[in-house]
Amino acid sequence: MATIITVHGTFAAPTAAGADGVMPELQWWESGSAFEKDMHQFVEARDGELNFVPFPWGGNNSETERRDAGERLTKLVRELETKSEPYCIVGHSHGGSIIGDALLASAARRRPLANLKRWITVGTPFLKLRKELWLLTRLSLMRKVIFVASMMLLLMFIVYLTATQLGAERSIFGTTFPRVWIFTGLLASLPALVFYIVLSWLDSRSMLSYHRRTTRRASSNFSARWLPLSHPDDEAIQGLSLLPDARLDFFDRSFAVSSITLLSVIALPIIYFAILLSPPTMVSIAHWLKTEIYDANASPDAEAALTKLRSQLMAARKAEGEDVKSESGGAVQTPPDRRAAWREYRAKRQELEQTYPNLDAIERGIRFKHRFFERGGKPCDGEVLCGAGHDLAVNSALLLHVVTDELSWALGAADFADRRKQWFWSLFVPAVIVPIILGAFALVLMVFIQGLATFISAIAAKILNAITNSEVKRAAYGNDTEGEVAIGALDRPTWVEKSLPRLPAPLAGLITDYSNSAASLSIAKFRQAIGQIRFAVPTHSAETAISTYFTWKELVHASYFDVPEFRKLIAQAISRAEGFVPSERFRADPDYARTSEWLDAIEKGPTTTDEPSDREPTPQDSKAVAAVVGSTVKATP
Repeated sequence: MATIITVHGTFAAPTAAGADGVMPELQWWESGSAFEKDMHQFVEARDGELNFVPFPWGGNNSETERRDAGERLTKLVRELETKSEPYCIVGHSHGGSIIGDALLASAARRRPLANLKRWITVGTPFLKLRKELWLLTRLSLMRKVIFVASMMLLLMFIVYLTATQLGAERSIFGTTFPRVWIFTGLLASLPALVFYIVLSWLDSRSMLSYHRRTTRRASSNFSARWLPLSHPDDEAIQGLSLLPDARLDFFDRSFAVSSITLLSVIALPIIYFAILLSPPTMVSIAHWLKTEIYDANASPDAEAALTKLRSQLMAARKAEGEDVKSESGGAVQTPPDRRAAWREYRAKRQELEQTYPNLDAIERGIRFKHRFFERGGKPCDGEVLCGAGHDLAVNSALLLHVVTDELSWALGAADFADRRKQWFWSLFVPAVIVPIILGAFALVLMVFIQGLATFISAIAAKILNAITNSEVKRAAYGNDTEGEVAIGALDRPTWVEKSLPRLPAPLAGLITDYSNSAASLSIAKFRQAIGQIRFAVPTHSAETAISTYFTWKELVHASYFDVPEFRKLIAQAISRAEGFVPSERFRADPDYARTSEWLDAIEKGPTTTDEPSDREPTPQDSKAVAAVVGSTVKATP
């Protein structure tokens, strides 16, 4: 008996019956497919029956899942090895990567797989990975936690040692026997050292592709039995190999400028509330005004005289309109006239102004302290701003005072001798000048925020583009392993030294023609159905619309096994392997001779070590990158 094992690629799944109960065409790797029928017609086992064994796996674009599938494939081939039966393995797309992982695992276990006569990969992009430099970054989350826990004792010892050396305190340990330091350090290091060795060993067992002995053994045992079949314009190989050089600008340098600049609209209210609700800031403003502005003009004598004069005026205003009894208690005196009281007040004030030229400033200081530093004629607690910055009413009044009274006097209200002009200026500044000043400040703030936004947007765009590019590439590569970063893709396993030529031009042309034909049919069908998509029930999503009207045969990568000549080429390759022979029907087939020539051209043609990305990009390569990025290599069944 001889066996052919088939391994499908990414996003493939066993064929299921449609909603109408009709079974669609089977995929190439399934039992009963056109490929299996051709193998039974064209290839025979030298001894016994030809066995066809599909190897299904999850099919997600996940390197971890592919490696798990490789372990399962290793068990399958081990069973065939125990039976000493010849077998060949055919893998499409990342199915070829699974075969490569299985062979690498066999090489690590020193199993040469003598009964594996040939392994064939079709359109397989082999990932080129780089492991992280530090052991901690390569460990799984659980192992990271264990590793850090093992180092805690050493960390505690280092902290104690550092604190002892830097501080003036005497050492708590090792004062009598200094060698205790050495033994303590060794014991503290022991858990970390043991776990480091164990985790390093486990890490080395999980990263076989970085072991030179393993890769050399794999190359020596399996390279000669490998046959790569790939179209020169295979989208997956070309797209993934060129993806590292792709620079996709998802975020423009100015993408966030408009959004951030909108903050300038509410910048002033934000600043106002930030100051208003900050007790230390409010206390500092009040203290600065009191000490630097008002205390500088303070005069106890002038304040006492002005306070007495204002008290007399207030008493006169209060007594106006009331009957005032004489001192004898008999006669009734006429209350003082308000105008006369005001004239007397102004006359006495002018006398004070002759003595104290800065009387207005002194009066403002009295008013300021009365409003913000006194309650009921007594200083507030701590002789600071009343409420200590926590009273919202006091805080808001103080800020209003700053932008009205204080600003108007700073802008020249004190220069007017006429008190009516002083009052007019005190009203004009808040009503006109303050909005102008705030508007000018807001414009300056807007320009500053816009400049800052431009800088932040450019930096954010660079960072986000880098992150997004990295994520797109990670998703396209299926790079979900711990401690490894995908840096490219090759058309050969990393442990195989040389690449074989691509498919001969005649066969490649047949596959291209088939793919183009499928594309033209799908485009025509899609164009006719555009009007129906909008009103489809249920409504189509982007994914269901594509899956309904496109077949993925529009890509070369998914078209190989639909071309009869390509299936015959694989039959030719398997029939040459030990334990297999071509059938009489195949020998009589008109394509037998030319598939033999094609196979000879691939196996005996010039070899090269160049990677696909080393050549000049072509328009097809650009399309390949776009296809990879757009669908994350979803067209790899």
